[in-house]
Amino acid sequence: MAVTISAYNHTAARNRSGANAPGDDYLITLYTVLPFIPAATTKAAAEVGATQLATANGYTQNAKLLTGVGVGTVTTNDANFDADNVSWTPSGGNIAAAFALISNGTDTDDPPMYHIDFGGTVTAIPGDNFEINWHPDGIDTLVVT
Repeated sequence: MAVTISAYNHTAARNRSGANAPGDDYLITLYTVLPFIPAATTKAAAEVGATQLATANGYTQNAKLLTGVGVGTVTTNDANFDADNVSWTPSGGNIAAAFALISNGTDTDDPPMYHIDFGGTVTAIPGDNFEINWHPDGIDTLVVT
């Protein structure tokens, strides 16, 4: 399956300006349905028509923070965003998701940053972790032209 990571319209400007700072809390949430609404500036707006996984089987809604976050300027106009790989450990049942959302949990209204489409439903059973492993170059380098 091909994974697609899409930035919301404001993400590049927030990364470049420092509004998305390395010390902020970044949430990652899992969904079975998550339409991509590029103009969404709040997590609530990004979740219109979405279905987040229920708190169960090792997944807790709105609770997973990214660790090892780095937000940096690559050039005057370009910014990079990276974090440690993420995993959930299924217990008592499967964890199955088709989408994920990264949002800035420090700022008012939790601005969405990245919409992640796994290209289909990914399922982890007890004994296997549900993992998201980022590219070695980072989650995203935003190039503004």
